[in-house]
Amino acid sequence: MITPQIPKGFRDFLPEKKIIRQQIIDHIRSIFETYGFVPLETPCLEYAETLEGKYGEEGDRLIYKFLDRGGRAVALRYDLTIPLCRVISMYPELVKPFKCYQIAPVWRADKPQKGRFREFYQCDIDIIGTASVLADAELMSIMYAVLTKLGITNFTIHINHRKLLNAIAVSAGIREGEVTTFLRSLDKLDKVGKETVSGELKEKGFSAGSIERAFDIIEEAGTSDNHKAFLEKVGSLIQGAAGGEQGVAELMIIREALEAQATALICRWPGALIIIPARFLKHVLRRQRWAA
Repeated sequence: MITPQIPKGFRDFLPEKKIIRQQIIDHIRSIFETYGFVPLETPCLEYAETLEGKYGEEGDRLIYKFLDRGGRAVALRYDLTIPLCRVISMYPELVKPFKCYQIAPVWRADKPQKGRFREFYQCDIDIIGTASVLADAELMSIMYAVLTKLGITNFTIHINHRKLLNAIAVSAGIREGEVTTFLRSLDKLDKVGKETVSGELKEKGFSAGSIERAFDIIEEAGTSDNHKAFLEKVGSLIQGAAGGEQGVAELMIIREALEAQATALICRWPGALIIIPARFLKHVLRRQRWAA
């Protein structure tokens, strides 16, 4: 006799929970469409070569890959971003800027544990075909609208700027070809702390001097007491590094756009704007170092 069960990392959603999930998705969809975004749906199955090499070595190991009956290498989609890139490449006639959203399941051959599943939903909104950072400000406004619509009030939205982070790494003496590897470890700073990140970087062959210089930039910028001063301080510390000044300027534009919408701002390293409902600002300022 077969014992009824499902594979580890997968879930059933019975009506009681499914109804709630669907109501949440409907709320999110309504906000997206209010802002002029259109729905996009792609197949759950892609050719393996479409996905491979896009997520780094660790990500590639988590892709569900197999051969179909025709012997073709195919894979379950790992995220919604690469399928979107394929769509943009296949359909150049799409009017730009193309504003779309996707709410759909993805699959990862990860080790199941609390809060981590092999099948889960992702919710993406994207604007394709514009270089303006006002598009980023619009996306953050939408996130703010979605969360408040769902009754979530005490939240933060963090923003990192790759140009700024690249410039910090270069200013610390990291060679251009090693910046991505360096930042991948630095990204764990909030989770595991300075000592662990420093040890990991040394294991990867980065010099103690470069590691210390990067932390010095982070800590010195952290002495700023408001968001504008924070960005100005970072700009002075990375002067001459390619893209750094532009990254600072673009974050300033985003800051001004969000302020114009009366969204409260505070700042926390690394290079992050944090959006929070204005009525919670006083509470947050008791716990955060930087205030706009």
